[in-house]
Parts: sequence; structure tokens; C-alpha cells
Amino acid sequence: MSSSGTIALSKIWAMLEHCAPGHRREQRTHNWIVKYLNHTFHRLPVGEHGARRDPEIQVGHVKQMVRLFEIMDCAKSQIDRLR
Repeated sequence: MSSSGTIALSKIWAMLEHCAPGHRREQRTHNWIVKYLNHTFHRLPVGEHGARRDPEIQVGHVKQMVRLFEIMDCAKSQIDRLR
């Protein structure tokens, strides 16, 4: 299983809406803080500098987050790149 490639932030948010209902997110200067149940993920980047319109996020960050939230099976069904 490879951790290379990127995923559009819009696809990440859609996956979380489906797999982690009730999650909360807060944008900081350099990262997003995502909370779900009793877990908090602090390391989801906001994307490259410049216009951050639906930035591409590295797969490794997303995998870490879904492992923490224990939603990997659901996330894999929503985002092919996680398989």
C-alpha cells in the first residue's frame, strides 16, 4: 500500500461527512484541526501557498487522520486512493 499521491480537499470533506458524521473542523494559518468523537487531528495541511481553492493534500496525511478516527474501511469506500 503506497502513501504517494494527493487527494482534493473537497473529496476529504465529502468523505468525512459520510464516514464521520458530526465531525468539526477549524482552519488555522497552516493547517486544519479536525475533531471527531474524542479524537483531534492537528496535522491536515491547508495546501500550497497561493490561492487555496480546493488544494491537493498528500495521501499520507489523510491516512493518518482516518486511522486515528478509526474509519479506514468507510474512507476506503469513499476515496479510491486510500485502497
